[in-house]
Parts: sequence; C-alpha cells; structure tokens
Amino acid sequence: MTAEALAQTSTATEPPSQIRLRRKQKMVEVTWPDGLESRLSCLTLRKSCACSSCSSARQKGVISLIDADIGIDNLNVHGVSAMQFHFSDGHNRGLYPWAYLRQLCEQVS
Repeated sequence: MTAEALAQTSTATEPPSQIRLRRKQKMVEVTWPDGLESRLSCLTLRKSCACSSCSSARQKGVISLIDADIGIDNLNVHGVSAMQFHFSDGHNRGLYPWAYLRQLCEQVS
C-alpha cells in the first residue's frame, strides 16, 4: 500500500478497540470495533515495517535479516491515527496507521 493510499484510508478506518501486547508469546492481539480479532506475531509486524528505510530496502530487493525471536519492548499510540512499536532490535521508526494495521490483521485472520 502506498503512502498516499494509506493517507486516504487512515481517516476512514476506526482505531482498534483494544490492543494487547503479549510479550512472552511475542504476539500482539488486536480487537476492532466490528468484532474482528487478530493475533500478529512480532516478527510479522517487524517484517511489515513501512518506514522509509525498510520500504526502500524492500523495493531494492535488499534482504534484511530479522531475528525470528524478535519481540516488542513497548508500544505507543501515535496521535489519533497510528501505532508505533518499539522492537527488541532497537527499531522503532515505523508507524502503523490504523488502515495498514487493519490490513495486516485481515491478512492473518
């Protein structure tokens, strides 16, 4: 999804009603207002990072080695429209707008 598409859809997507970090399971549980419940692994979220550095690497076909045992140390709501994850490898630059997070949740459900 392009940044322009994310900007257009992020205003139409309601925020999750609940987000739970399950550190021991290396999992994030997301519940949406319409009842969709999803479990996203920390590895899936890290591989899906849409920051400029990660997006550029994917477009160039550069393989980024990510430890399969990666976790999330902290998460923050970023403003009113996105989530920010602080990964155990130190990466925390990516924002996950509600529309993008919803798309990831629908892919795993």
